[in-house]
Amino acid sequence: MYGFLYEGTYKYEDFDVSTDANGNKVYTLKEGIPYYSGVCQPGDPKYKNVNDSDNVINDDDKVAIGNGHPKHIGGFSNNFQYKNFDLNIFFRWSYGNDILNVNRMLYENPAGRKNTNMFASYVNRWSESNPTSNMPRSNAVGSEVYSSLYVEDGSFLKLQNISIGYTLPERLLRSLRIGNARVYLSADNIATFTSYSGPDPEVSTRHSVLTPGFDWSAYPRSFTTSLGLNVTF
Repeated sequence: MYGFLYEGTYKYEDFDVSTDANGNKVYTLKEGIPYYSGVCQPGDPKYKNVNDSDNVINDDDKVAIGNGHPKHIGGFSNNFQYKNFDLNIFFRWSYGNDILNVNRMLYENPAGRKNTNMFASYVNRWSESNPTSNMPRSNAVGSEVYSSLYVEDGSFLKLQNISIGYTLPERLLRSLRIGNARVYLSADNIATFTSYSGPDPEVSTRHSVLTPGFDWSAYPRSFTTSLGLNVTF
């Protein structure tokens, strides 16, 4: 994942303040503070000046901001049996992978779009009444670019499947001329333990090995149950 390193929002103390002819406040970024756009205002996103050769934030300041490939993945299964009852529990995990949450880029930042629904977290954006927030203000300049602000830890532990079954007694099956019969109830995608803010950390909507962990409008995996019967004659 490639983009800018996010450092928060520009605060009032980053600007010199003057007044125009109409009595409105005019904010001018102080000398020596890097800027992404020449019309930078309080509440706009602040990015790290990586090349440090000038005060302009541009493509030369983009770096690797995340890695969609996990450091390791795995799973483990437990089988339990008591008399004619059996139970299987299956967990899966992924560790060390990042996710680029593009949903937040659009729904925590309208960037000039009107009548667009927002995430509930958008209420914590920078504003005159919330000047210490590090979430960009409404219609912030330069907020709709790839940056570390939208990169999240995608590690997870998932309770993938639980299956419980009961094998009917032989004495009952013998009279029916059945060799074996087992009834079971199974559930999939039961619970996910993760710090990722999206609906499911197991996501990659670009469908390319070059863009793993890209989350844009992915439909979450559904919880499913099934009831079955295995019969051997």
